[in-house]
Amino acid sequence: MARQGLDANIVRDAALRAAEILTGMGYHGKYGSVHLLRLNIQTNTLTAILHNMIAWQISELDNRWKFYPKGGSTPDLLNDYGQGIQIKATSNKFIKGNKVSANEGYYIVVKYSRAGFAVEISEILMGELHRDDWERPARTQWAILKPEAESRLRRIYP
Repeated sequence: MARQGLDANIVRDAALRAAEILTGMGYHGKYGSVHLLRLNIQTNTLTAILHNMIAWQISELDNRWKFYPKGGSTPDLLNDYGQGIQIKATSNKFIKGNKVSANEGYYIVVKYSRAGFAVEISEILMGELHRDDWERPARTQWAILKPEAESRLRRIYP
Protein backbone atom coordinates (compact mmCIF):
# COMPACT_ATOMS: atom_id res chain seq x y z
CA MET A 1 0.00 0.00 0.00
CA ALA A 2 1.13 3.53 -0.68
CA ARG A 3 -0.15 7.07 -0.56
CA GLN A 4 -3.19 6.72 1.72
CA GLY A 5 -4.02 3.18 0.71
CA LEU A 6 -3.38 3.26 -3.04
CA ASP A 7 -3.01 -0.43 -3.79
CA ALA A 8 -0.35 -1.48 -6.31
CA ASN A 9 -2.79 -4.06 -7.71
CA ILE A 10 -5.26 -1.29 -8.54
CA VAL A 11 -2.52 0.68 -10.30
CA ARG A 12 -1.46 -2.41 -12.27
CA ASP A 13 -5.06 -3.26 -13.21
CA ALA A 14 -5.76 0.36 -14.21
CA ALA A 15 -2.73 0.50 -16.52
CA LEU A 16 -3.53 -2.84 -18.13
CA ARG A 17 -7.18 -1.83 -18.60
CA ALA A 18 -6.15 1.51 -20.12
CA ALA A 19 -3.91 -0.31 -22.61
CA GLU A 20 -6.73 -2.72 -23.47
CA ILE A 21 -9.17 0.17 -23.99
CA LEU A 22 -6.71 1.92 -26.32
CA THR A 23 -6.07 -1.32 -28.18
CA GLY A 24 -9.80 -1.61 -28.86
CA MET A 25 -10.48 2.03 -29.75
CA GLY A 26 -11.90 2.85 -33.11
CA TYR A 27 -15.01 3.61 -35.04
CA HIS A 28 -17.39 1.29 -36.83
CA GLY A 29 -20.48 2.87 -38.29
CA LYS A 30 -22.19 4.26 -41.34
CA TYR A 31 -19.02 6.10 -42.45
CA GLY A 32 -16.87 2.98 -42.40
CA SER A 33 -14.46 1.49 -39.90
CA VAL A 34 -11.13 2.62 -38.57
CA HIS A 35 -8.95 1.60 -35.64
CA LEU A 36 -7.49 4.54 -33.69
CA LEU A 37 -3.93 3.25 -34.06
CA ARG A 38 -4.36 2.81 -37.83
CA LEU A 39 -4.47 6.62 -38.04
CA ASN A 40 -0.74 6.69 -37.24
CA ILE A 41 -1.24 9.20 -34.44
CA GLN A 42 1.90 10.74 -33.01
CA THR A 43 3.53 8.95 -30.11
CA ASN A 44 3.12 11.97 -27.82
CA THR A 45 -0.63 12.00 -28.55
CA LEU A 46 -0.95 8.29 -27.76
CA THR A 47 1.11 8.81 -24.58
CA ALA A 48 -1.19 11.65 -23.46
CA ILE A 49 -4.30 9.52 -24.04
CA LEU A 50 -2.80 6.54 -22.19
CA HIS A 51 -1.73 8.81 -19.32
CA ASN A 52 -5.27 10.13 -18.84
CA MET A 53 -6.83 6.67 -19.30
CA ILE A 54 -4.64 5.28 -16.50
CA ALA A 55 -5.59 8.09 -14.12
CA TRP A 56 -9.27 7.72 -15.03
CA GLN A 57 -9.14 3.95 -14.50
CA ILE A 58 -7.52 4.38 -11.06
CA SER A 59 -10.36 6.73 -10.10
CA GLU A 60 -12.88 4.18 -11.40
CA LEU A 61 -11.32 1.29 -9.45
CA ASP A 62 -10.72 3.23 -6.21
CA ASN A 63 -13.19 6.05 -5.58
CA ARG A 64 -10.95 7.60 -2.92
CA TRP A 65 -8.93 9.04 -5.81
CA LYS A 66 -10.35 11.77 -8.04
CA PHE A 67 -9.01 12.28 -11.57
CA TYR A 68 -8.15 15.86 -12.57
CA PRO A 69 -7.22 16.02 -16.29
CA LYS A 70 -5.74 19.52 -16.06
CA GLY A 71 -2.07 18.88 -16.80
CA GLY A 72 0.79 21.07 -15.65
CA SER A 73 1.83 20.94 -12.02
CA THR A 74 -1.66 19.89 -10.86
CA PRO A 75 -1.59 16.27 -9.64
CA ASP A 76 -3.39 13.82 -11.90
CA LEU A 77 -5.11 12.22 -8.90
CA LEU A 78 -6.11 13.74 -5.56
CA ASN A 79 -7.66 12.20 -2.48
CA ASP A 80 -9.74 13.82 0.27
CA TYR A 81 -6.59 14.35 2.36
CA GLY A 82 -5.09 16.60 -0.32
CA GLN A 83 -2.50 14.03 -1.32
CA GLY A 84 -1.68 13.97 -4.99
CA ILE A 85 -0.23 11.52 -7.45
CA GLN A 86 1.46 12.33 -10.74
CA ILE A 87 1.37 9.82 -13.58
CA LYS A 88 4.07 9.57 -16.21
CA ALA A 89 3.75 7.41 -19.31
CA THR A 90 6.57 6.83 -21.78
CA SER A 91 7.26 4.76 -24.86
CA ASN A 92 11.02 5.24 -24.71
CA LYS A 93 13.78 4.94 -22.11
CA PHE A 94 13.30 8.47 -20.76
CA ILE A 95 10.80 9.43 -18.08
CA LYS A 96 10.09 13.09 -18.69
CA GLY A 97 8.62 15.87 -16.62
CA ASN A 98 8.32 19.57 -17.26
CA LYS A 99 11.50 21.52 -16.56
CA VAL A 100 9.68 24.36 -14.76
CA SER A 101 7.56 22.12 -12.50
CA ALA A 102 8.67 21.10 -9.02
CA ASN A 103 8.71 17.42 -10.09
CA GLU A 104 8.27 16.31 -6.48
CA GLY A 105 5.81 13.95 -4.90
CA TYR A 106 4.39 10.52 -5.44
CA TYR A 107 4.64 9.14 -8.98
CA ILE A 108 3.29 6.27 -11.02
CA VAL A 109 5.48 5.57 -14.07
CA VAL A 110 4.16 3.42 -16.90
CA LYS A 111 6.38 2.26 -19.76
CA TYR A 112 4.64 0.96 -22.87
CA SER A 113 5.17 0.02 -26.49
CA ARG A 114 3.05 -0.28 -29.60
CA ALA A 115 2.75 -3.63 -31.30
CA GLY A 116 0.70 -3.23 -34.46
CA PHE A 117 -2.70 -2.02 -33.29
CA ALA A 118 -2.02 -2.93 -29.66
CA VAL A 119 -0.65 -0.98 -26.71
CA GLU A 120 1.44 -3.18 -24.41
CA ILE A 121 2.49 -2.23 -20.89
CA SER A 122 6.09 -3.27 -20.27
CA GLU A 123 6.75 -1.87 -16.78
CA ILE A 124 5.00 -0.03 -13.95
CA LEU A 125 6.88 1.74 -11.15
CA MET A 126 5.67 3.69 -8.10
CA GLY A 127 7.27 5.89 -5.47
CA GLU A 128 8.38 9.27 -4.14
CA LEU A 129 10.51 11.54 -6.28
CA HIS A 130 12.26 14.79 -5.39
CA ARG A 131 13.32 17.83 -7.39
CA ASP A 132 16.98 16.74 -7.48
CA ASP A 133 15.99 13.36 -9.00
CA TRP A 134 15.61 15.08 -12.37
CA GLU A 135 18.17 16.35 -14.89
CA ARG A 136 17.21 19.61 -16.57
CA PRO A 137 19.10 19.81 -19.88
CA ALA A 138 19.74 23.25 -21.34
CA ARG A 139 17.68 24.38 -24.33
CA THR A 140 14.81 21.94 -23.69
CA GLN A 141 11.51 22.12 -21.85
CA TRP A 142 12.13 18.71 -20.29
CA ALA A 143 13.22 17.40 -16.96
CA ILE A 144 14.45 13.81 -17.35
CA LEU A 145 14.41 11.35 -14.46
CA LYS A 146 17.90 10.24 -13.46
CA PRO A 147 18.57 6.47 -13.70
CA GLU A 148 19.48 6.22 -10.01
CA ALA A 149 16.14 7.81 -9.07
CA GLU A 150 14.26 5.42 -11.35
CA SER A 151 16.03 2.48 -9.68
CA ARG A 152 14.64 3.59 -6.28
CA LEU A 153 11.05 3.30 -7.49
CA ARG A 154 9.16 0.13 -6.64
CA ARG A 155 8.44 -2.12 -9.61
CA ILE A 156 4.87 -3.44 -9.50
CA TYR A 157 4.72 -4.87 -13.04
CA PRO A 158 5.90 -7.19 -14.38
